Amino acid sequence: MKSFHRSAITAAVALAVVAAANVRAEDAPAPAASKPKGPTLADILSNSSIDVKGYLDASYIAHSETPNSSVQVFDTTKNSFGLHQAGLTISSTPKEGFGGLLNLTAGSDAGIFCSYGACATSGTTAGSGGNFDVTQAYAQYASGMWTFIGGKFATLAGAEVIDSSADTNITRSILFGKIPFTHTGVRATAALSDSTSLIMGVNNGWDQVTDMNSGKTAELGLTTAFTKDTSLALSVYSGNESMQPTTYSMVATAVPGAINGTRTLVDAVFTTNLTSTTTFILNGDHVSQDNVFGVGTEKYWGLAAYLNYQMTDKLRWSLRAEELRDDSGVAVATAVTPAGSNTLKEVTLTVGYAPVKSFEVRGELRADHADKGVFLDSAGLPQTSMTTVGVQGIYKF
Repeated sequence: MKSFHRSAITAAVALAVVAAANVRAEDAPAPAASKPKGPTLADILSNSSIDVKGYLDASYIAHSETPNSSVQVFDTTKNSFGLHQAGLTISSTPKEGFGGLLNLTAGSDAGIFCSYGACATSGTTAGSGGNFDVTQAYAQYASGMWTFIGGKFATLAGAEVIDSSADTNITRSILFGKIPFTHTGVRATAALSDSTSLIMGVNNGWDQVTDMNSGKTAELGLTTAFTKDTSLALSVYSGNESMQPTTYSMVATAVPGAINGTRTLVDAVFTTNLTSTTTFILNGDHVSQDNVFGVGTEKYWGLAAYLNYQMTDKLRWSLRAEELRDDSGVAVATAVTPAGSNTLKEVTLTVGYAPVKSFEVRGELRADHADKGVFLDSAGLPQTSMTTVGVQGIYKF
């Protein structure tokens, strides 16, 4: 009997516990339904085959003398912090069919590589100022072995590019300022094989959205990879270009109404991977211009060599050495009159450290030397040598 009572009591307690649990479950609020997740902007762009990327470039660069803008093209101010570039590229360039690319650049460099007819300053001369530039903007059509583009696009020439995040040094080479930045026109590329391409085009000339004269410049390029580690890129530009000889520059100071003459550029870039971590690059340029001083042909030429070594996943260094021979004194402005022939040399060592893939900090030491004074000291006297020290931060997204 006692056993029966104990069993009854136990059963009653169990029923009470179950009932209380049911009451708490009924009283408890129902879990909120999870909201359906929509596609992110990155998903939409990826599904639309649109690629968006960009970078920020800020630095502090110090010089022992007042820099010469025809030697270090982007570093025109002595001892200055600067937001050199904020670049954004939006592109959709399929292997078949229509596409396009838009490349925008803001910052102090934009006012230097802007094209004639597109600069912010009313003078519209290439390199005449402003802090914003539509660096590239073109439509593309691809079919089979052929790719056609029309609009404004980067030059074929040179080992270095406008996009500072894609270069291995902080400062640009002397040669970088002696070739065009961009062209406006049409270009056709034929993929002759998996390793060789032929490029042909017609454009307004060097850095001209609006042509300075009625003449056009033809471009011809050839890129080929001899092996998986060795390649060669050749390019030739030739056409009728305007000059302003009194400024001793054939690139950024040309103005409409000045003397016209045939300008020809021959450029070669040889690249080889010496090891899995070491790359050697050799860039050569030869430029000639007719009628610079109203008669004859003036010319300059140069070589730049690069040795890039990836020490670890995060640490690297890049060594650059170059020489420019300005045979007629038309490529580099000097503080000496008359200008005459001049030879310039520079050596640059850059160390880069990337703690994460999207960010790199760089440190640089550079030494320039010229036969004639192209730099100015604090008293305004011409100097033949200058030392440059720089620190740069590059963020890519």
